[in-house]
Amino acid sequence: MKRGDMDLDFEAEDRAAIMARMKDVLESLRAWDEAGLASAEAVLVGAQHSSPRQPGARLAVNEKGQAAGAVSMGCVENDLREHMLALLRGEGGARLLHYGAAFEAALEVGLSCGGEIDVWIRMHDPESAAWRAVQALAPTARALLLTRLAERSEQRLWRPGEPLPAPEMADKLAELWTRGGAGQIRAAGDKWFAETLAPDPLLLIVGASPIAVELCAMAARTGFRVAVVDPRRDFARPELFPAAERVVHRWPEEGLAEAGLDAHSFVAVLAHDEKLDVPALVAALRAECRYVGLLGSRHTREIRHEALARAGFPPEAIARIRGPIGLKHLGGIEPAEIAVSVLAELIMARRGTLDAGGKEPR
Repeated sequence: MKRGDMDLDFEAEDRAAIMARMKDVLESLRAWDEAGLASAEAVLVGAQHSSPRQPGARLAVNEKGQAAGAVSMGCVENDLREHMLALLRGEGGARLLHYGAAFEAALEVGLSCGGEIDVWIRMHDPESAAWRAVQALAPTARALLLTRLAERSEQRLWRPGEPLPAPEMADKLAELWTRGGAGQIRAAGDKWFAETLAPDPLLLIVGASPIAVELCAMAARTGFRVAVVDPRRDFARPELFPAAERVVHRWPEEGLAEAGLDAHSFVAVLAHDEKLDVPALVAALRAECRYVGLLGSRHTREIRHEALARAGFPPEAIARIRGPIGLKHLGGIEPAEIAVSVLAELIMARRGTLDAGGKEPR
């Protein structure tokens, strides 16, 4: 793929670490704004071959030379910082910088991984509508940040239903909104960089089982926001799930909605109880969740599938359920071992390495 072509290969949940680093950069920019310090931003907008960071990675530098964030593993930051300080001195405008093995100072600022990256640098404008909108985003809100890659650069936030910079961007932005990630788009003679701004992925665990206790702790450490749904207060005790954002004592059809179920959610049904399993699966399939997994034997899975078929779900919808949940070849028996296999499957789903039929790669 040539630089500048649309690249949507980066899954939304691949961006959890990027979003965490981006928050750090945004906090630094906010603090510098309050201190009256001018600053510049650098955004990784393209990567070819091997690259230590993905598009959307950021670096910010203020007029005192203080920096926050990174676009590589330290390979190009010093050179990039000099370009950004020149920008802050009024030397030139927004521009695209290319780094790779062919760069003339490759030994000093080349990429040791052998990859190539494109980095867009621009002045940070604390009064822009886009910056104010980014700061106003709710913690659980989703939006696309669009940056026009031109000397007279501009930024805007976009959500479905809002006006587009160019009509031909509609399909690609819709795909990006659904899948997440970042990439460049050519439209109406302009080049834009579009990136997903989203919270960490939400994992909804149904059933406060011993496996759920282990999974909650592990998932929270790997970039998931976790909510536990179980109407049984004796089972779903908050002290058992200290890493959970919330513990919801409701039946699944109500509790999942209260916890924030949507098409970007991951759902692990671990109750092993038909009264909880079936309503949870119904809610997850109706919401077209990104991942749905079911604990239980193959016989249990067949019973749940029959119940879903009676509820009117077609075979292709039911086939999306991962069951028995977790990677089979790990052979877990104890709750913590099973939780590891479930988490591994969740990470594969987040990274896009589970195929559409839910099969794990060989």
